[in-house]
Amino acid sequence: MNQLELRDIHLPESGLWWPPAPGWWLSLLLILLLAILLPRLFRWYRHKPLKRLSLQELTRIRQAYRQGQSGKAVLNEVAGLLRRVTISYYGRNATAAVTGAHWLRQLQRLSPQTGFTEQQLELLVRERYRPQCEFDIEQLLQSCERWLRALPRGRNHV
Repeated sequence: MNQLELRDIHLPESGLWWPPAPGWWLSLLLILLLAILLPRLFRWYRHKPLKRLSLQELTRIRQAYRQGQSGKAVLNEVAGLLRRVTISYYGRNATAAVTGAHWLRQLQRLSPQTGFTEQQLELLVRERYRPQCEFDIEQLLQSCERWLRALPRGRNHV
């Protein structure tokens, strides 16, 4: 017979928990990224609908004008849209009753670099109440679109 000295059956060593496998490191990295990026993404998305919905409303106003709606009705709808946007930024108490030069200052304060021309501001405040007024609707709609796109995503959004 064989006189070899045999060892008894032995079980493998139990796996240590440290260092973790690469999959655990990847999972930890993903959790950290989500913890950092998710609040920022939520903040970005929360402010996005105001611009998106306002631009959709402006597109609807533009299409109505191209289908034959009067310039006066378009001017009133644009003024109403701008009023709703300023109310959503500053709150109803600070904006709803403001008219004239105070309302124009609020418009320019929200987006000063892409503001309206003096003639367009005059249209929005006074000329829209006159029975007859001549103005360039397309230029007003373009200025309104630039203004809406330049709205800030600030913390003062109500």
